Amino acid sequence: MYQPILAVTMGDPGGIGPEVIAKAFQDFKSPGGFYYLLIGVSEVFEFLKEELGLELPLHPIPTLHRDFLRDDSINFLDVKEEAAWLLKNKNLTPSLRSENSEKLKGEFVFDIGKVSLPNAAMSLAALKVAAYQAATGLVEAVVTAPVNKTTIRLIDPRFHGHTEYLAKVSRTKAFAMIFVSDRLKVTLATIHVPLKKVSRMITPELILEKIELTDQFLKNYFQHPEPKIAVCALNPHGSETGPEEEAVILQAVRQAQKENIQAIGPLSADQLFYDAYQGRFDAVVSMYHDQGLAPFKMMAFHEGVNVTLGLPYIRTSPDHGTAFDIAYQGKADSRSMKAALELAQKLCLRHKNTSAQKHK
Repeated sequence: MYQPILAVTMGDPGGIGPEVIAKAFQDFKSPGGFYYLLIGVSEVFEFLKEELGLELPLHPIPTLHRDFLRDDSINFLDVKEEAAWLLKNKNLTPSLRSENSEKLKGEFVFDIGKVSLPNAAMSLAALKVAAYQAATGLVEAVVTAPVNKTTIRLIDPRFHGHTEYLAKVSRTKAFAMIFVSDRLKVTLATIHVPLKKVSRMITPELILEKIELTDQFLKNYFQHPEPKIAVCALNPHGSETGPEEEAVILQAVRQAQKENIQAIGPLSADQLFYDAYQGRFDAVVSMYHDQGLAPFKMMAFHEGVNVTLGLPYIRTSPDHGTAFDIAYQGKADSRSMKAALELAQKLCLRHKNTSAQKHK
């Protein structure tokens, strides 16, 4: 029987990514029928074992080929060579090259709790391999541990985040970030942009795209035949304080309604999230990052999962960052990573079942 591959990227080795991965897998119960593939650098997990006693049943594989995979352990793909290539071949500034002359030799001594060039190479190498393998269809799902954007920009100055990078590699034009928990689901219209640019960036077309992606996701993966999607106003109390509600957001909502999508709005955000949490809506489309994530993380920080909509494969991640301040201290909470693994499995199975039904 064909078994999907669920890949997990190491994240920034200087943060809590490796720790939450190891902790999540300690009591992780798989339903079976999957190959698990961890992508990272072996020295990081050896150090984790020595420092915190966290050990994983790793099965090293030389390259990603199904003949090498085992379903009774976690397959491990070491990206040390890719990280070394990134270190040696990127156009670093003279000062950065001078500061890291020893590390550029390919010795994988990562830096705990801070931004560094080796951390950049390792975290980007793991992400790059996963992104390209998934884009070509070899991997059905990717779970990404957190990275530090400032760190990766030491090697890739154009890096904006996981979501944008994965969309670019897979050549996905229409994509969105949705945060998922049992009682609240929030899609972001804009992601990692300064607040002063949000008003200029939102258009009827952009908001409609996010509504459509959210609607498709809820129908395909959560069995909502007619999901109710609430759309946030941009301004406090909506049109009382700004023109965007009627000029931009309302147009998108009306167009969605013409497409038989149960979209409602624009609604003032100060009341909307409470209503959504109480079950009056199946999802919320917020206009900017903190408008959606401040209430979401308040309500679902430990069990929340970030999902990328629009990709040709499943992608989930925990809803937190690298937490440099507690790295390798045994303090990291793995519940969000475990939830990301479980949701990736569920979405994979639902996608498989949906595809099978379509081809009957």
